[in-house]
This record gives sequence, structure tokens and C-alpha cells, in this order.
Amino acid sequence: MSDLPQRLLDYWPRSAWQDRTILVAVSGGADSVALVRLLVELADPATRKKLVVVHFNHRLRGEQSDADAQFVEDLAKGLGVSVRTGIASGGWHRDAKGGQGLEANARGLRYAFFEEVAREVEARYLVTAHHRDDQIETILHRILRGTGIAGLGGMQTAREWLPGVGLVRPLLSFSRDDIIEYLVSIKQVWREDASNLTIEFTRNRIRNELLPYLRDAYGEHVDNALFRLGQQARDCQEVIDRQVQTLLDLAVQTSTFGRSVVVRKLADVPPYLVRELFVRIWDEQNWPRQEMTQLHWQRLSNLAKSDDPTATDTLPGDIRAMRDGDVLILRSV
Repeated sequence: MSDLPQRLLDYWPRSAWQDRTILVAVSGGADSVALVRLLVELADPATRKKLVVVHFNHRLRGEQSDADAQFVEDLAKGLGVSVRTGIASGGWHRDAKGGQGLEANARGLRYAFFEEVAREVEARYLVTAHHRDDQIETILHRILRGTGIAGLGGMQTAREWLPGVGLVRPLLSFSRDDIIEYLVSIKQVWREDASNLTIEFTRNRIRNELLPYLRDAYGEHVDNALFRLGQQARDCQEVIDRQVQTLLDLAVQTSTFGRSVVVRKLADVPPYLVRELFVRIWDEQNWPRQEMTQLHWQRLSNLAKSDDPTATDTLPGDIRAMRDGDVLILRSV
């Protein structure tokens, strides 16, 4: 019998989530099916009644997508838990805006539906089935795209998703092999998404081509090395975040139009921390970071260190940076 249920409780104690309304994102694949089965098995009766399975049908695979949705509905009903399903409008993938790619736009639709349900049922948590293998792929993907220390950390185990609603990935330290072993032990079937075997998307190429090549060429320890790299990066980022918070309190003021940075207080601060300070400002202002590259963060750092008291710059998302003597003003145009 699989020991995954007990290991999960050691990782995410029942006391952290019992008697709370929890959305469980279930696609029908092995990972999310295992997640909902685990939560149903481990929850006390009161919490079991508050589990809400959420599934979004992107309608990308025709009848197969509809069959996935039906499978999830049947699974939830068989387990005695609530289920909510959403469905994308026809042709959304052709009309998707933002240039982020099909995967990013699909994720946006999915999470918009999850948010709608979360507000309706007053959820405390949204839990997703990302696991150790997903984390390794994420870290490698970010290395290939170019990333800093924060990006090397991969996905967080838990973070705030909406005000008062946490996003938790309780399976993040467990491998897919652990998950499959658990499903087999309880004789639970799942759906297979044939598109995961293609190499159309970057993540699929990493999963189906690059990682197998690295394992063959350099040994199975590649997975552990990447996973440890992510853990070490997260440890480093915690130290950096504390220093950035100190800088934020010391040098940054909030106004009705944006933020003002007293640049003389950054005179002896290493450029990396200055760039991280601007990243934090962008996040707190909810300004778009999608098109902000390392060059843009460096331009901001240079502007803060500039001897020109009237220097200006315009950043992606129509964010204006203006020096006014000793102050750098950041505002959305």
C-alpha cells in the first residue's frame, strides 16, 4: 500500500486545512485525480463537505475535452464532493490577445473561472496538483529563457492567490512515480491527455526530449540536481527579500499616482538589490512584468544612479520613470 497519504500529512498537516473551504483543481489527469482522492481520504467529515472540485474545459481537443469534463464530474459525485465546471467560448484560442501563447492564455481563462468560484463559495484555499517533476521542468524552462535567482526557485509551495485565499501545491515534493503508485494501490483510473506527448509546446519538449536526453547523457541525478538548485535559490531569495523590504521602507514612498524613490538612499546599494527593489515595486503596483527584461530593470537602476536630475524613461506597459532631482517618480501613464 502506498505511504503517500501519511507523507502528505507530514508535509501539509491536517490542522492547516481542516474545516476550511478548499477548491481542488482537477483536470482528470493522474496528478489531480490523486490530489482529490488524497484530500477526500485524509479530510475529516466537516472538511470533506467543504471540498469543491473545479474543472475548466478549454475545448481544445473536441470530444476528448468533453469526456475529461464528464470524467471529473463523475469522479467528484462518486466521492461525494461538490463540483463546478466551466467551459471556454468557441474559438477563444484564435481570439486570444496579449501575445503570451496558447498555454498562457489557457491558464488565464482557467484561473479566471477558479477565481469566480472561489469568491462564490468563499474558499480559503485553491490547491493544485503540481509535483516534483513539474518543478524540475519549470526550473529548467526558466534557465533556458533566462532568469534570476527568484525564477530559479521555481514554483512556491504556498502563496497568496487572492486576498484571503491561498494557492497551495501540496504535492510539490512528491514525484509522479509516487503519485502513480498511489493511484494503482487504490485502483483509481485517470484520463490521459495525448497532447502531453507532443512537442508542440516548450514544456512538452523539455519533458519529452530535453530531460530524457540529459538523464541519458549525465545520469538520473540531473533531476535531483535541478530540484536542489530550486531549493537553494528559494533560500537565497528569502535573504534578498528581507533586504529589499528594508530598502522599501527606507527609500520608497507611495502616492496617488505611483511610487517615489529617494535615490540618494540607494547610493551605496549594490545594483542587483536596486533592480530587485524595482521588481518589488512593479509587483506591489500590479504593473505588467511580462515584457520587462533584464535590460529594462538595468535601465531603471541606471536612472536611479544617474547624475542627470531630469532624466526620464518609458517602460513597457506605459510606465513612466522621471527623475525630479533627488527623487525618481514612477507612474502609470
